[in-house]
Amino acid sequence: MRTSLRHHSALVAIGALLLSNSAAAAWQGAPGEGDKAYVPPAVVEAPLPALPARPALDTDSYPGCREDYRKQDAPFDRAEAINRCTVAIDTYYRQKMLPYRQAMIAYQDALSSLYSTQVGANKRYSADTQYRFFQTVMAEHAASNPDGANLAAYRGIEAQYQTDRAYLADRFCFNTGCNGYPAPAPVVQAAAPENVDKPAKKKGDEAKRADSTSPDAKCKRARKRGGALGGLIGGVTGNAVGLKGIGTAVSGLFGAVLVAEIACQLDEKEQKVAAEATVAVTKKEEVGATANWTSPTREGVAGSSTITALNTEPNGSKCLSITDIAIVEGEETRVSKRMCRSKPGEPYSIMA
Repeated sequence: MRTSLRHHSALVAIGALLLSNSAAAAWQGAPGEGDKAYVPPAVVEAPLPALPARPALDTDSYPGCREDYRKQDAPFDRAEAINRCTVAIDTYYRQKMLPYRQAMIAYQDALSSLYSTQVGANKRYSADTQYRFFQTVMAEHAASNPDGANLAAYRGIEAQYQTDRAYLADRFCFNTGCNGYPAPAPVVQAAAPENVDKPAKKKGDEAKRADSTSPDAKCKRARKRGGALGGLIGGVTGNAVGLKGIGTAVSGLFGAVLVAEIACQLDEKEQKVAAEATVAVTKKEEVGATANWTSPTREGVAGSSTITALNTEPNGSKCLSITDIAIVEGEETRVSKRMCRSKPGEPYSIMA
């Protein structure tokens, strides 16, 4: 009996030893790997969020009208074609280029927000993962700066826009006689055969044509010379200045605020109220702001000035894009102009 008890106790001790060894083997690994440390299983991290979609600039719709003026023969017809092209590229600048720059700024803000709100200090990601994602975000953010790789296309189209605008301004003056260019010779057309049945001209019509102060005569002179109209506002004589293709400025009491394409159709009092409307709308400095005017001397003559864009140049100047409209004898004339000021408080003037 004592032998059986001693034998049983030995078996229990051996079993306990085996169980202990088995547990140790299970802990340390298979036979022969007992000297290796325990390696915890890998933890699978949540997928990182995708970067926001990068804005794209529409370069295909940039107006290719720079040389269209060559299709015209008469100098003033060429000037009109140049003016149309300048308005077209200015419209592209306002509607495509400026919104794209604003979109890229918003894109950079979204990149920063993505890291700070979803990845940074998030326990779902390891410190290494967070740091790698931060580097990715910052690299994309830097590439989206004005001098970064992501804005290469924008810088290219910006350079083309500035080059085309300067070129059109020069060609406008060449064909109108501003900024030191001589007045172009008028295009001589073959005279039409006389019509014996044509009624005689009225003396009143001849007197009107001979009156060099009439709006029609002023328009003819402006179209031939491209010069600003003298004595338009407050009795101050204007000077011809190039408008970078927008038109010919009319200077006066309020500075360069009118363009000859409209001013030449108005008498002096109408030019004054039209200029006052432009000055009034520049003081509002809001896109969509409009100032209307009505002729104090003639029925059916009216117009308006409307701000269509507002932006700040790299040199700090504040600029407005303004569309002027004049309705004379039922015919509408619409001209765009760009007015800037270098310091707050200064009046806006048409860019020369």
